[in-house]
Amino acid sequence: MINFKKTQLLGHRGARVEALENTLFGFQHAKRLQARGLAGVELDVQLTADGHLIVFHDDTLQRLCGLQARIDQLSLREIQRHTQSGHHIITLDMLAQSLPLSMSAPAFKPQRQALNSLLGVNTISSDKAYEITELSSQAHTLSQFTHIELEIKTHNRTDHTKLVQALLRYLVNSPLSSLPLVLTSFDKTLLAQLQQHPQLSSISRGLLVLEPSLISSAPNTALRLGCTQLGIHYPLLNKQIIANCHRYQLPVSAWTVNDISAIKQLIEWQVDVIITDIPSQLL
Repeated sequence: MINFKKTQLLGHRGARVEALENTLFGFQHAKRLQARGLAGVELDVQLTADGHLIVFHDDTLQRLCGLQARIDQLSLREIQRHTQSGHHIITLDMLAQSLPLSMSAPAFKPQRQALNSLLGVNTISSDKAYEITELSSQAHTLSQFTHIELEIKTHNRTDHTKLVQALLRYLVNSPLSSLPLVLTSFDKTLLAQLQQHPQLSSISRGLLVLEPSLISSAPNTALRLGCTQLGIHYPLLNKQIIANCHRYQLPVSAWTVNDISAIKQLIEWQVDVIITDIPSQLL
């Protein structure tokens, strides 16, 4: 067992090596690790052609569904005809609609109806009712974490206007607004738009960094974009870089770290968050 001291541990895409990534099954696996010290999870969202945000890492269905199709060219209904090794592809709004508040508060009855529509539910069969129960349980699980990093995936074809509209629809005046979310992205254009948005700007944001050439300027860039943390590819980190980020009052999230010796070193360097594929092996 590793002594994490003040460093928080997050499961990458739930717990990618231990359970299928970005699925209810994977997040439920992470839930079982909370009692052992798992602080939260990292997950990804992609924008569909019709403006939904699915919890999915890749911009195509090739790796996980065996389909050579781009997510930004498919509707949600088309995407949900496919599964990942038998697991449903879920949407960010399904998590919002299934939080306990949405099950009881009158303001969220339209969301409840939307969830039923997405699942194909009119008269609720036993298997569909079970799926809704699983969604509700999952959302409740997310509400108990202390730190959740939501990476917003973009690419050179991203419609930023549509993406911001989707984020507004799903994150503002939504049960998800009560979660300890940090919106992370490599996309400086998106982060700038979020910073300037009158409603989305209140949600914490983090700048992701992969390129070595961007490390020295990363704190200034993050502050300029109104970010509250930096997410840095862990091989780029050392004690001095972490200390420099801390001088700017910027916590550092290190990703994706599966090497135990590297994890121990990062803890000694006082990194704030470690994201890993193998949380159960570390706790």
